[in-house]
Amino acid sequence: MKLHLQYNINRNLERVARQLYDYWFVQFDFPNNEGKPYKSSGGEMLYEKMIKLHIPYGWQVVKLSSIADVFNGATPSTADDENYGNDYVWVTPKDLSGQKAKFTYRTARNISMKGYNSCSTHLMPKNTILMSSRAPIGLLSIAGCELCTNQGFKSFVCKNNKLYQYLYYYLLTHMKQIEQLGSGTTFKEVSREECVKFLILVPPNDMIDNWFAKAEPLFQSQFQNQKEIDRLQHLRDELLPMLLNGQVNCDLSQRTLP
Repeated sequence: MKLHLQYNINRNLERVARQLYDYWFVQFDFPNNEGKPYKSSGGEMLYEKMIKLHIPYGWQVVKLSSIADVFNGATPSTADDENYGNDYVWVTPKDLSGQKAKFTYRTARNISMKGYNSCSTHLMPKNTILMSSRAPIGLLSIAGCELCTNQGFKSFVCKNNKLYQYLYYYLLTHMKQIEQLGSGTTFKEVSREECVKFLILVPPNDMIDNWFAKAEPLFQSQFQNQKEIDRLQHLRDELLPMLLNGQVNCDLSQRTLP
């Protein structure tokens, strides 16, 4: 029952966050100086040739590299078992495949300090945007802790941390365009070079500040709920077989994740 409740809470929080993003940054009906919807109230719009779209006065179109540093990932040699351990969370596309969660903070396999130093992956901060760039293109997540990735990702570290929620939804909204940038014969891959020059529509700083103030509590609530969901799922998967066999009889709410 509690697990189902947590799922519903997160779905509702996501619905609110997406609706707010769509209202402000797709429909351009963010509050104007009088608190009225900007575009619907006759706010000035200018045609931007680079993205073929009418945008609000004062907004800019920039390359993604102007607002975020873009990193590749890498894989330590699997021939050396000492490259793998518990030092660093290490993300592969498989960790995101099929997941419905917005944040990544635990993975199937971590790498050791030796493994990290042996390859060209990068340790990236919390709130980094992770995007799978091949096999498949377009899985998106937010780093819930410091972590690194394999070569199947392009990772975006916002230069202004208040932009990370905006960039997450911007990439999600324009993922079909990003997928079209992929090239290759065996499987398509989006290169770092293509990501760096991908065009991003950026609102003025005061609007980003206002957006962050509204979005951050939603995102943090989702993250805390996700961790509780993971805890309950772990307990269920660990204890259900024993409960069914009559091996244990305990209150699951008192157990914690290792």
